[in-house]
Amino acid sequence: MRSGFKKRGAVLVLFAALMLVAAACSSDSDSTTTTSGETTTTEDMSANAVKTCLVTDLAGVDDRSFNASAWAGVEAAMEQGLATDDSFYLESTDAADWQPNIDQMVTQGCQHIVTVGFALGEVTAINAQAHPEITWTMVDNVLVDENFAPLGLPNVRELVYQTDQAAFAAGYLAAGLSKTGVACTYGGGNFPTVSIFMDGFTRGVDHYNEVKGTDVQVRGWDPEAADGLFTGSFTDMQLARATAESLFQENCDMIIPVGGAINLPAGDVINDLGLDAGMIGVDADAYFAMDEKYQSVWVTTVEKAIAPFVTLSVEDQAHGMWSPGAFVGNLANDGVGLAPYHDWDSKIPAELKAEVEQLLQDIKDGKIKADYTPVGY
Repeated sequence: MRSGFKKRGAVLVLFAALMLVAAACSSDSDSTTTTSGETTTTEDMSANAVKTCLVTDLAGVDDRSFNASAWAGVEAAMEQGLATDDSFYLESTDAADWQPNIDQMVTQGCQHIVTVGFALGEVTAINAQAHPEITWTMVDNVLVDENFAPLGLPNVRELVYQTDQAAFAAGYLAAGLSKTGVACTYGGGNFPTVSIFMDGFTRGVDHYNEVKGTDVQVRGWDPEAADGLFTGSFTDMQLARATAESLFQENCDMIIPVGGAINLPAGDVINDLGLDAGMIGVDADAYFAMDEKYQSVWVTTVEKAIAPFVTLSVEDQAHGMWSPGAFVGNLANDGVGLAPYHDWDSKIPAELKAEVEQLLQDIKDGKIKADYTPVGY
């Protein structure tokens, strides 16, 4: 079995399991008949299409990352007749846009609202409580009260991901590939959904050092201080480029930028200067999500199953089987993983590939701890 995230096929196995659990908990949607002593359960698979609307964070729907993935999930629901044809998204260019965007969705009769990104947690919590008749899916955040205790709202499903598990393996891989002995990272802002990648990556490099007796360094994140290098923006590409350039000047040759399209300036530096360096993407397989001119720089991507999980949330409502709470994607349920190596496949030694594969399995089996950032509740 090759190293990596098996894309939607593996995720669909999880979804099928979740659907069976949901069906088992919903007697209203099932009918049972008994024939010749055998019990047969026939599910009522009729769906009532749900008007589904999505609010982006500041990076916009074309961020080639988690906003784009979340909207792809809604589009898939539309294609399957689970979401209505008049479902739509609204982009946010400023935090002040979030409430007016939600107000517009309420006015237009949206039955299911998807909010994308950690920063929208507060506005989601406020509006979900103000509009209990609407179903909400919060991507990348657990809603909490003033004491940071989970709200556990009955009309909100929170999609969260233990991405540090896969990032840990990506850090190990990067350490094994580095020729300079320096890996690095930067993020758009110190949000848990950003720093979790940076932390897992750094700990993975440290694990490689422990196993191999090496001293590969990581610039941009300190696990003890829980702080690192951040641009403070998810849209300022010039600042992102300057940040990447400074890291490459410190001999970094394996980099994982975290924050949507602000990873692309790092790719520009590699391409423009002809650097012998590689990048690791986040959220959605960057090899396909980003422009083709960057394909040669992507070693792999730390993926999370955003689109399928969003589709599933809409599907559950359409079939009357929706339930609230934190849905945690991890290695064990194929909610996170590593994308294929693509153009780098021939550059990675077979021994290192096997070690990464085994590491992913050991993390999945609980033999190696790779999750240090609390996710879910």
